[in-house]
Amino acid sequence: MNKKIWFGFIAFACATFVSVAENDINTNPIELNEIVVSASRMNLPLKSIPQKVEIIDRTKITTIPAENAADLLKRATNLNIIQYPGLLSTVGMRGFTGMANSRSYTAILIDGLPLGSSNLSTIPTSIIERIEIIKGPYSVLYGTDAMGGVINIITRTATNERIGNVALSGGSFGTTSFEADASGMLSDKIGVVFGFTNQTQQNDYRIGANNLLKMSDADKAILGENSFGDVYPNTTYQMSQLFGKLNFEVNNLWNIGLSSFYNVAYDVKTPGDYFAPFPTKNDMNRFNLFGNISRTSLNNRLVISPYFSKENIAYYETEGNTVTNFINFRQNISEYGIRTNNTHIFNDFHILGGVDFDVWDYQSDRSSAKGTPAAPYRPDNRNQRFSAFAQINYELNDLIINAGARANHVNYKIFNNEFLENKNASENYFFFVPSIGLRYNLPNGFNFNASAGQAFSVPDAYAVTGQYEINIMFGEWEWRQVYVGNGDLKPETSTTYDIGFGYSQGAFYADVRYFNTVHSNKIVTEMVSDTTFYKNAKNANMSGLEFIGSIDFGRLAGLNQKIELYGGLTYMLNATFTDYNTDVKKDLLHVNKANANFGIFFDSNKGLSTRLHARYKGTRLERDIFSWIRPDITEDDYFTNGRYKKEDMILKLPAHLIFDYSAFYNVTPRARVGITISNLFDENYTEIDGFNMPGRSIMGQFTYTF
Repeated sequence: MNKKIWFGFIAFACATFVSVAENDINTNPIELNEIVVSASRMNLPLKSIPQKVEIIDRTKITTIPAENAADLLKRATNLNIIQYPGLLSTVGMRGFTGMANSRSYTAILIDGLPLGSSNLSTIPTSIIERIEIIKGPYSVLYGTDAMGGVINIITRTATNERIGNVALSGGSFGTTSFEADASGMLSDKIGVVFGFTNQTQQNDYRIGANNLLKMSDADKAILGENSFGDVYPNTTYQMSQLFGKLNFEVNNLWNIGLSSFYNVAYDVKTPGDYFAPFPTKNDMNRFNLFGNISRTSLNNRLVISPYFSKENIAYYETEGNTVTNFINFRQNISEYGIRTNNTHIFNDFHILGGVDFDVWDYQSDRSSAKGTPAAPYRPDNRNQRFSAFAQINYELNDLIINAGARANHVNYKIFNNEFLENKNASENYFFFVPSIGLRYNLPNGFNFNASAGQAFSVPDAYAVTGQYEINIMFGEWEWRQVYVGNGDLKPETSTTYDIGFGYSQGAFYADVRYFNTVHSNKIVTEMVSDTTFYKNAKNANMSGLEFIGSIDFGRLAGLNQKIELYGGLTYMLNATFTDYNTDVKKDLLHVNKANANFGIFFDSNKGLSTRLHARYKGTRLERDIFSWIRPDITEDDYFTNGRYKKEDMILKLPAHLIFDYSAFYNVTPRARVGITISNLFDENYTEIDGFNMPGRSIMGQFTYTF
């Protein structure tokens, strides 16, 4: 459809919705600062936390087109989401990348406890009440994997009102979704939540056919000249999840909670990259069990939280269901432990102390043919962590200061594998990481805030030991890659500080912040011919500016409607690393120069809401691994400005601008209908080179509350 027609449609829709507004005064506005941030482990209000915190509330969750947490985060925040077809995605922030073949630098939590996976695509939005995003090092409270920050997904909870929901949706690419949940108090002491979600895409999706931004011939060749409007084969999937929560109030002091999530997906098709498709499929399932025992008195709160998660993924040789097909790779990841903390309130002080015990256990096997074992991609390994931490939060009138420290003992074991020819190995690490933050609430809604902290991460086993080779045939083409571990790899550490100003009053909200990180011993890869080596860089440096703001014109005009203009931007001023061997400073790969989101949201408060949302995905650098099958790229197209040479084969991936639209109307107090249009202008773009994302998708939705 012509772009001008689409723009006209949106403008007309927004104008129509605004025209129905009435001039009633909004007497009960919701203040963002009233939200309690549970990721602080003290349950402090947002206005009492110096660190950078962003909240995705239920309103955004229900009005932004997103089937899972990955889609939601990339549409509602300035995070760096790396997403593949086949229900696979990871997240990075502030220059810390999140690659699918490694553990993330960002801690992903469910209700404050480890998810047991870095794959956000397996978390349906139907279970999410809100998301807390804390940017900057948070190892003081959450240990390793929190170098870049923390994403805490808060799930639905029981309220005094017994309520149930059923939602049906369907649309493009044969996509359907069914959601059902119920919650409420069974008695004055027992509350329950339970639900079921099923998502299915029956047809292969079509890649976008357009680009809103100007593209060079090289940019189009990077995306693939033939990819525009093409169907991406082998991209269907089906995923289901059961979840349940039970809360028992023993007495006025003690409370016990138990929650469980079971996620299962079979025959999830994985196409491989667009240029050299290697169609396969996988089965995946993950089971989470979380406990929570708390004792709350007037000035003290004790929390004991055991947890267990197990994720199993089986990858098949081909996408078919034939008798010759077999599982060529299987991995099982278990994460379990117990986290404890106690908060004591003494006058103006909140004093937090606790002990955490965490275990991360990885096992895998691989076959080159049915019944023929082969070298796995990494050795079996176990990461066992014991930590003690303390933090003090002090509030005196408008001054808030927090300071904390964490002592971490990490035992890392790598187990022998005859195919990798590695030996049993064990390593012990000790880290002491401090943090400090300050916030001063100035008159008239202004505030000044600053924070600094250290963080750490131990290397993955596949980067430390072993050597393995992958050979894949594509007709007459053969792709061969050798990976060589490095037993001398050092743990990574980082030091980050940020400083900013904020404003929040009435209809206005704004926050601008500068951050700077020195990332020592960053683990990077070096490719020599067809062999990839792992090594430590001397250091990496990531700095940038972050902005987030909004204006509610409805509230500003005294209306009982919300007409909110909002936006956010993360702009990297620097993202480089220094090589140990050559002392050459190079630009980091897989880091977007800029990520932005902006839009307009209208809520009539009488059943009608609509949102036009846009996200900008800036340029990034990636190594060209498709040079052997992407002939339209020449050596003159390779990036050489960041101290790279033509023989490094680095590509500068183009920027993209993607729009989404949604509109919902409450037909009755219990029935709601809606339409969402993802990728409104049919943009052809990638989150990772070679894996083009879906084009325009239109979905209709019906929800009934009982």
